[in-house]
Amino acid sequence: MRLLIKSVLILDSHSSFFNQNVDLLIQDGYLIDVSTLIDGATVDQTIEANDLSWYPSLVDCRVHSTLPGGEHLEDWNSLSHSASRGGVLDVLLLPTATSIPQTAESIEYILNKVTKQKVNFYPCAPLTLDNKGENFSELLDLAKAGANWFSHGAGSLDNTDLMLKSLQYLLPLEVCVISQPDTTAISLFGQVHDGLQSTLLGLKGVPSLSETLSIKRDLDLLRYVLKHSFGLAHPNFRLHFSCISCAESVELLRIAKKEGLPISCDVSVHHLIFNENSVSDFSTNKKVFPPFRTELDRLALWDGMHDQTIDFVVSDHNSIEIESKEVEFDHAAFGTVGLETLFIAFLEEAQKQNFSAIDEVLSYRPANFIKKLKNPLEIGSLVKGILVGACTNYELLADHLVGKSKNSTFIGHEFNHHILAVINQAEITKYHIS
Repeated sequence: MRLLIKSVLILDSHSSFFNQNVDLLIQDGYLIDVSTLIDGATVDQTIEANDLSWYPSLVDCRVHSTLPGGEHLEDWNSLSHSASRGGVLDVLLLPTATSIPQTAESIEYILNKVTKQKVNFYPCAPLTLDNKGENFSELLDLAKAGANWFSHGAGSLDNTDLMLKSLQYLLPLEVCVISQPDTTAISLFGQVHDGLQSTLLGLKGVPSLSETLSIKRDLDLLRYVLKHSFGLAHPNFRLHFSCISCAESVELLRIAKKEGLPISCDVSVHHLIFNENSVSDFSTNKKVFPPFRTELDRLALWDGMHDQTIDFVVSDHNSIEIESKEVEFDHAAFGTVGLETLFIAFLEEAQKQNFSAIDEVLSYRPANFIKKLKNPLEIGSLVKGILVGACTNYELLADHLVGKSKNSTFIGHEFNHHILAVINQAEITKYHIS
């Protein structure tokens, strides 16, 4: 199979062809020629479009798992199809399914789960059994089975003693503890950000304090265990803060990084785009956790992107049944799907914010986080990437999403780019705007 891609701008910053407009010739999944003009007489397929750009495939390090047990929300094929449609070919799954992966066998099953879309899945294991915050899971056995990431479901472990011991037990290992910072006693029953809109809408607010207190606690716990580690701390151990949402969180983590603490953090793509005013219409698709904060918080997140306080961007993909979204706002479930829109949503806002390291925060840094080698586009390399084309005022509708769940915060949002094709080794999947 010989594929020719005509006149494409290479936006893989690690490639020697970066920022060049070239033709690409791919044979059986490998790049065999790059030139300003390649004859298409002997090829099997040609892709050509106006304003065509090439980016490396995406790595999404925050996807809520519904499997097994939640096949009505997403099954392996629909989840893979949704990821592939968005150019995401590597996915880190949170331990949020009905049946949580807390045995060595379940971890190995996920690691070996590659569907016909050839999306790779990586399992995050629970810190405690069934995410109850009572008894530890078999941390060492899970790590040996290949779980290099641990979390308390999708959130934060409230029990300070258990969090301290989790850090102590895992510090000598090459693993990462993931926490979405939240102080449950403060955020309980909250619906939106505690600010102007919570007052106008008459809804209980979730203050930024809920997040920052949790970050301060975990940073202090990390300092403590490092101080008393007797030199046993693994150099690649990390504490990762996921889905930070406010300016103070960015500053806390900026200072901690300068201090040299082994930490990293991410932000969801929707928190980089929306602010608290976005929920003024009571759209339940925009009910997410943490809630959208102020415009100053949103801009502070972009400042954290620019100075690399924030390491990468995630979708925080969370499939919710329609019955839990088409209800009154205060009764609706938190969460949005995002695999299919992660790239196009981030690309357009990044251009507005003069942020150019798009492949770094969507591909290379999250690939490092899951300890996966990300090969740049070079002659002889196995090709995995996406082709992006320009379009005009494309409004996303629920019917455009290929996943089973349609609860996207971007429904009704207009885009000026779309993913035209995904090249996954020897397979080419072409898409068009519905």
